[in-house]
Amino acid sequence: MTILTTKTHSRSILPVVTSILAVTLLLSPVGRSSIASTFDWFIQTVETVTEFPCKIVTDIRHFSMDRLDPTCPQCF
Repeated sequence: MTILTTKTHSRSILPVVTSILAVTLLLSPVGRSSIASTFDWFIQTVETVTEFPCKIVTDIRHFSMDRLDPTCPQCF
């Protein structure tokens, strides 16, 4: 029975400890700074990923077949 009781207590303690650590992280200046920098990195990554298809379309639109022509003087 003591094993069952220990598992039950550890299940209820884990969310409490996690919550306390999260609140401590949010209240400390270093924690807020690291969260802000992580959030900024996440936003930049999302913007880069969402702009990627547009970049492909733009690059294809500006690609000229003249670049493949060996007689085109401005291409060399």
